[in-house]
Amino acid sequence: VAASPPGVQTGAMREGLIAVAVLAVLMLGGRSLLRRRRRSVVPDHVAWTEGPLMIRPPRRNAVMFGIPALIPAALLGALTFRAWDLGRTGALGLLGGIVATVPVLAFAAYQFAYAFRARLVVHDTGIERIGVSRRRLVGWGSIAKVAFNPAQHWFFMTVSDGSHLWLPADVTGMPEFAQIAVRRLPPAVLQADPVVREVLDELAAAGG
Repeated sequence: VAASPPGVQTGAMREGLIAVAVLAVLMLGGRSLLRRRRRSVVPDHVAWTEGPLMIRPPRRNAVMFGIPALIPAALLGALTFRAWDLGRTGALGLLGGIVATVPVLAFAAYQFAYAFRARLVVHDTGIERIGVSRRRLVGWGSIAKVAFNPAQHWFFMTVSDGSHLWLPADVTGMPEFAQIAVRRLPPAVLQADPVVREVLDELAAAGG
């Protein structure tokens, strides 16, 4: 059996690069859209009296990233296996198509898993961030610095061990989070940045 021409065998690889480029454009466009939405949204409060406070990021954000990733992955996978089934590409082209498809598909799967699993649990003792496969607990006393980014509309926390924690300020439940934060954050941290204290006070007031 004659080998497929090199140009044909690398067709799936070129399609993979195109798919990744399309994904990048969609991701950048989606992020810009979400940023514009965040600047215009006032966070809702939740019915909370005592005990742990659970905050979930909007599922639509992760879903908006996951769905566009499925499109190039499905297109690339279908083209790759179609070309291999018709004998238009060899093992190298098939392998290249698979290598290009799997990361994009994995990214989409991660986004969907994140949409349904990710959450933030706020205790009197600290903040617990739960992701797809990991948990992280940060005690209030271990927070060394808090900054607020008005453009992205999120809090940037620096922990005493040098690690960082990002918290969006415009998701449901942040007013209640602010009520806890102004009580539990070290006084020196609250006094270090007047902007942070002002934003926390405004959010806490929105919670009633």
